[in-house]
Amino acid sequence: DYVVAHELAHQWWGNLITCKSWAHFWLNEGLTVFMTAAYKEQRWGRAAYDREMDLATRRHQAAIAAKFDVPLAWSKDYPSLQIKRAITYSKGALFIDALRRQVGDEIFWKGIREYTQQHLGKTVESRDFQAAMERASDRDLATLFDKWVHEPLSTPP
Repeated sequence: DYVVAHELAHQWWGNLITCKSWAHFWLNEGLTVFMTAAYKEQRWGRAAYDREMDLATRRHQAAIAAKFDVPLAWSKDYPSLQIKRAITYSKGALFIDALRRQVGDEIFWKGIREYTQQHLGKTVESRDFQAAMERASDRDLATLFDKWVHEPLSTPP
């Protein structure tokens, strides 16, 4: 059921709303991996969701082990397809989970609805998602998004 749920989720996040550039590809894939886990949570319970998040954590470890744990909105090259997937798919899903935990379920799902409705048929960037979640939560989420999503303005030497 993972493949079916994942590809169905792409009808909204990937097809109906898509990233403006490859730097924001995590919006297509990370959100879809998260939504697959959320589907499993609704269908089979919290343990099924937790298993998906554990799998994402293990896959993200490949990037950490390779010392290539870059921000989600990464505009440069990746050393391999495995590392790119570890970031865009797995770290993306883990970030969405962290966001959900920080703002709470009610506000989180309100933000997802707002983001989706506002951007139907459009291309998006990471800051569009951030803005929708900040409006829904009435909170500044810059610290969380800066930690996980955005590239630093300058790279330290």
